Amino acid sequence: MRFPALVLLFSLSLPAAAQSPAAFDGSFESKGPGLPSGWINWGGNYQLDVDTSTSYEGHSALRIAPAGKTGNRDFGCAVKRIPVTFAGKTVTLNGYLKLDSVAGGYGGLFMRVDNRSGAVYKMDNMQKQRLQGTTGWQEYSITLSLPDGGGTVYVGAINSSSGRVWADNLEVLVDGKPLKDASPLRVFKADSDHAFDAGSGINIPSLTALQEKHLEVLGKVWGFLKYYHPAVMAGEYNWDYELFRILPDVLNSNSETARNEVLLRWVNRLAAPGEVPRAHNSKQTIKFKADLDWLSDEKTLGPALSASLKKVEALNRADFNYYLGMEPAGNPAFTNEQAYNNMPYPDAGFRLLALYRYWNIIQYCFPYKHLITEGWNNKLAEFIPAMVNAADTAAYQTALLRLIAGIHDSHAGISGPNLLIRGADRFKTLPVRIRFAEEKAVVMKVANEKYGLRKGDVITAINKEPVTAIVKRLLPLTSASNYATQLNRIERTLFQTRDSSLLLDYERDGATGSVTVPAVTYKEAMVIYDPPVASWKMIGEDVGYVYPGTFKNTQMDTVREAFKNTKGMVIDLRSYPADNLLQSLIKYVLPSPAPFAKFTVGSIRQPGQFAMTGEMEAGSKNKDYYKGKVVILVDATTQSNAEFVTMALRLAPRAVVLGSTTAGADGNISFFSLPGGIQTLITGIGVYYPDGRETQRTGIGPDIVMEPTVKGIRENRDELLDKALAIIRE
Repeated sequence: MRFPALVLLFSLSLPAAAQSPAAFDGSFESKGPGLPSGWINWGGNYQLDVDTSTSYEGHSALRIAPAGKTGNRDFGCAVKRIPVTFAGKTVTLNGYLKLDSVAGGYGGLFMRVDNRSGAVYKMDNMQKQRLQGTTGWQEYSITLSLPDGGGTVYVGAINSSSGRVWADNLEVLVDGKPLKDASPLRVFKADSDHAFDAGSGINIPSLTALQEKHLEVLGKVWGFLKYYHPAVMAGEYNWDYELFRILPDVLNSNSETARNEVLLRWVNRLAAPGEVPRAHNSKQTIKFKADLDWLSDEKTLGPALSASLKKVEALNRADFNYYLGMEPAGNPAFTNEQAYNNMPYPDAGFRLLALYRYWNIIQYCFPYKHLITEGWNNKLAEFIPAMVNAADTAAYQTALLRLIAGIHDSHAGISGPNLLIRGADRFKTLPVRIRFAEEKAVVMKVANEKYGLRKGDVITAINKEPVTAIVKRLLPLTSASNYATQLNRIERTLFQTRDSSLLLDYERDGATGSVTVPAVTYKEAMVIYDPPVASWKMIGEDVGYVYPGTFKNTQMDTVREAFKNTKGMVIDLRSYPADNLLQSLIKYVLPSPAPFAKFTVGSIRQPGQFAMTGEMEAGSKNKDYYKGKVVILVDATTQSNAEFVTMALRLAPRAVVLGSTTAGADGNISFFSLPGGIQTLITGIGVYYPDGRETQRTGIGPDIVMEPTVKGIRENRDELLDKALAIIRE
């Protein structure tokens, strides 16, 4: 359950003055050139202006049209920025769109919600609806949930096609009411603390062994209080800045006893909680209890501090935490986690804050902490020296990459405006696409034959460094649930460079050679990627093929008619579904409802505890279900919703899952920010088979294991598809 920012169950939390929401004008009645005042132009290669020759109402409308030849990643988007100074659960954008010859992409309304830290919280660009063609004015609507504690909403319209898109009469609603009528957002005491906005003032020239132990204990105590102390949960303190206030005394403690006395005084100074309703007894099955055994470690904490922390754990807590909410689906929402974008290279205090924030989020909010084979408790002590000693931005971000890769989650990774060590805007690449087959980097496509490479060549070295050595170097920095998915991720960074060219050694049919390939921008390299696959087609007269990456539920009747006399169907889930297949293909292939998954969700009252929910069913009673064979193709690109869909599809009576290990990251995602303008995310819900088997890390195991081979790639064959056709036709 998700709790709005107005839910406040502590008598000590008093609202500060709040700003009323501003009015929103989406009429585009401006007559000047370009966009109306306050509207922002995002994207490139598109012209955005006010068209006075057409409108839904009034005299003009927004027009987004290509300014020239557009590429696969080009788009034009006009947005208005709306600060979230209002309270509510949802924000809705209504508006009218008109399309002209929209093809090779889509047009739509656009809305993005960022949380207070600047991390993307929710986004909808209507890409999945694939609005195309030529249409008159039609009304559309998109709705997103709002984060607790405020943030920013961007609303507008987008065009990513070769045609033209017009938008008019845009309207913003909060919980179904006009924006101007929304209630002001409650402001907490934590919001008014700006003491360390310019820096923590913490300088640690060198670390002693005793100080490392001090910092380890502080990190655990700080995180525990953040998620368990009612006053901190209620937003009484800017807990980031409270860390900087206590750090000097902890670092200067000349013994463990002195450190524990500092921490004990700190805990005892926290405001006493107000009355909180006692938690109801839950009938949910507890999958994991919170890992709080360390609270009883009197040898480390001393008897008094241990007892004080255990008293905090025993307090009643409300279903509201200033720093932690819950999405409707049950995954955590990390509210009020500031990104501190103004400091690309954070000082020592903020670098420690990044470690503490991340370590405690995994400790209390990650449903798969138990699958971290190397253990998680030891990671805090391990990374303290790396964070303190990080000499520059690159070293800091590299340490974060290693830390994040350590949770083995294919959803994880880093991004953000200050990202120095990754990112298409700071590096070049080669106009060469590769994939790993038989653990070899095999060329799949080259932009131009003049480079001397062709499909099927095996790249053995880059600038004379063996590819095997590069892979070994990149593995600890590559976030993924399993080795196959790590290789899939490395494919995207293998040629990342700041040089003007790279020397490639390759092997072809037993012979070797070398070529120098010029580096290009990531945008220029997009020519090496294949155009979108058709959403469905017939293969001969006896086999149907569906590509969920572009398939829409509105096509289901057409597919049902086309496939009714086929021997079998191939569902190619080497893609991410563009629509909710539970309502279309899955119902089509199942004769009756059946359970296919169950979940674990976390707790705000008892962070670190995860409860098992009931089973989820797929399908419905359907005497006209598809009777042919169903072959589902999967590989390391099959991730998250694609894995979820595979679990349901394999319930079909004649289903076979064919391929290799999937990405092993099944479940809703949760974003959060780290100091330095870094954004990251985790899988926020545990997904299991009905019998309790794991899906995280292991992925969706194929019934028939098969991977592409170097020989098959050289022969330009899709070996999995060939095998699927053989299974259906045998």
